[in-house]
Amino acid sequence: MCRPLGRPRSVSEVYWNPLFECLVVGYDDLVGAWTVVPEAGTCAMAVHDSREAAGKRGKQLQRAYDFKHLHAYDRRGESYEERDHRFLRHDVTRSGVRFSKEAIESVPPPERDDDPEETDAATTSDATEVDYVGPASPGQLGASIPDVTKVEFIDTDGVVHRYATPWDGGTYAEILAVSSKHGTDGGVQPAFSERLSRWETVDDSAHVATVHESGTAPTPWVAYRVGKHTLGEIGTDLPVEVRLDILGDIVDAATTVADSSLPVCGLYPANVHLKGGDSGWRATVSNWGIEWAVREALGVDHGSPFTAPEQLDGRLTPTTVVYQLGAIAYWLLCGTTPVEETATGSRATMRTGQLRTPQPVDEISQAVEPVLRRALAPAPDDRYGSPIAFYRDLTGSV
Repeated sequence: MCRPLGRPRSVSEVYWNPLFECLVVGYDDLVGAWTVVPEAGTCAMAVHDSREAAGKRGKQLQRAYDFKHLHAYDRRGESYEERDHRFLRHDVTRSGVRFSKEAIESVPPPERDDDPEETDAATTSDATEVDYVGPASPGQLGASIPDVTKVEFIDTDGVVHRYATPWDGGTYAEILAVSSKHGTDGGVQPAFSERLSRWETVDDSAHVATVHESGTAPTPWVAYRVGKHTLGEIGTDLPVEVRLDILGDIVDAATTVADSSLPVCGLYPANVHLKGGDSGWRATVSNWGIEWAVREALGVDHGSPFTAPEQLDGRLTPTTVVYQLGAIAYWLLCGTTPVEETATGSRATMRTGQLRTPQPVDEISQAVEPVLRRALAPAPDDRYGSPIAFYRDLTGSV
């Protein structure tokens, strides 16, 4: 099975055993029949005379053994159906789940022969959705935030999980929560709390995301206000002048949060939330190094095209934030990241400073290249001394 024994039937608790990655339905010339075989193995789990019977049995076996994917092929070996596990197919935001631990525990898991996903989504009844209260409920949130009624799983693969949810007053919120596997590990609570405390002292500032609630049980978590979009989703689709204005908002936020005893980090496009629209955009920034600090406490590597070289060694400096701002500016003004997206490529080029040659978009002057290169210098002392100094030179070179 792909579920750890003794854990709740919840999406947040599911991990995928590689042996159960994919189940294949296809015709086997050797036996002259239709077979159902795990892609990672060679032993048939079922053999049938007809494709229809093999397909039906394949769906049953996918549910029974929790295969992540099901791929079915015709007699010529061409794909005719691909099917994901129901946890992946179901949009949890439509489930109507209220994350009350008591309510969740009172609802038994569904026991039925037919998969509800066979029914057309447009005609699925509310009663059908209720069947998925058990499997679709993120257990670690249920004990902490009982008023959350809907949730979208943004990222639940790492040590810090991210969810989106509607909040009071028609606003939106994200929830950042340490994985239940690591919530009680030594160093995690202090790392989370230190970064959160600094964030909360300035969360009434214009460009710092407002913290709604936070807690430490069952694992450290924080809920904060966001817009409908992130910079990562639409940043390079915006007009150039808007991109520069948003970068100015990020600089303002970084300057506000900066603390000589606790250098700033955590500036990534996914942590920049956008509010507004045609009449103007306003950016607010969240996270503020919480995820990086937790990973460091656990000894988990964390590299990305927006990570400063010294962070790879577990260090932060006063100009770490300048590097991260430079990486965001590079991406916004050139349409690509300054280093390769792959972890190995990122680490090598960040340490040596061998970045991609900046190719600014048409509206941007080539004069921005030396400004970006200075901000992205591998040695912290070679960068601009502050976010404001970097932004002043950047806007002056455009």
